[in-house]
Amino acid sequence: MKSLKHTAVGALFLGASLALSACTAATDVGSDDTSDRTLSASAQECVDGVQARLAAATAPSELIAPTAPLDLAALQGDTIWFITVTMNQFSVDMVEGVEEAAEAAGMKVVRFDGQGMTNRFNEGIEQAVAQKAAGIILVGIDPSVVSSALASAEAAGIPVQNTLNSDPDDAVPSGMYGNLTADFSADGAMAADWVMADSGCAGNLAIISSTSVTVWDYLAQGAKSQIEAECPDCTVTIIDVDVANVATDVGSQLQTTLQRQPDIDYIFPVWDSAVTYVDPVLAAANSKAKVLSRDGLQPNLDAIAGGSGQDMDIATPPAGWIGWLAVDDLARAILGQSAPGYVIPTRVVDTDNVGDASVESIAPEYSDYQAAFVSAWSSAQ
Repeated sequence: MKSLKHTAVGALFLGASLALSACTAATDVGSDDTSDRTLSASAQECVDGVQARLAAATAPSELIAPTAPLDLAALQGDTIWFITVTMNQFSVDMVEGVEEAAEAAGMKVVRFDGQGMTNRFNEGIEQAVAQKAAGIILVGIDPSVVSSALASAEAAGIPVQNTLNSDPDDAVPSGMYGNLTADFSADGAMAADWVMADSGCAGNLAIISSTSVTVWDYLAQGAKSQIEAECPDCTVTIIDVDVANVATDVGSQLQTTLQRQPDIDYIFPVWDSAVTYVDPVLAAANSKAKVLSRDGLQPNLDAIAGGSGQDMDIATPPAGWIGWLAVDDLARAILGQSAPGYVIPTRVVDTDNVGDASVESIAPEYSDYQAAFVSAWSSAQ
């Protein structure tokens, strides 16, 4: 599994050659606010430390796709369930990929929106068990709050995928067969590196997250730990929002935080869909804070390309591709095979490398990812 992980993220951390224009001088770190700043010795040391990592993190990812065949005949007519913590834009884009892949494999899909509520999460799994699902893709839901329902699925012989709810090397929860995820802690550290480089290691960062969503908390803690370890002149504030009422809670808590800390100059809502709740607050507060987030949704990438509303994104390849990957991973579990150990790569995208925000600009190896899956699957026939 380690070798697969290294394949997935190697372009990010192990030899990418794309360098930021910011790396040409220690005081030229990509921000108009910092280009003329004379850095302190501690800030200079901090900037020097982050720039090499950040340069690697801006490189595009290699294509992750199956190479082993898949017995599609054995899957014909099977139904899989897609149960998500909440049906935001990322979930919609991903489930559309799930449905497209399932159709190609001869399977059916049931969508279930958990609406951010524990009782809904459990209800979704129990319904899937009752309706004899072939497998379950469980997205962003803490397994500890659905342990009884997971036990029911396990007793019924239904494989449950722990999807985007952990770091890759976390222990697989009871009642589930494997983790399909990205390295969220590393993504948080990557976001922190961008803030430090952009600010000349003098940024004041507010992170919007929720402790009820494990991977959001991983992102927040990854960013906080990185900054605290390397940037003595930076500050970090974490805003913990209620995921069931996120549309109102993000705005109200951020407004209060900016009133108390008007010197905050970076805002990091750790998922792309939250940016829409951030922008009106910044406008009302007349704040010039830069906005970064994580996921790689098309509207967010378009905002970066257009120079309006967002400055950086930790972008995965297209969310539809993640849906195809989830179907491949789950289908192999349904057939009794071991989890392939896929790890979802990410890339720092800002004005230096966003291009026109198309897939060809952001993830050029993924412009026709569907063909790679179909090719591998059909080789079993």
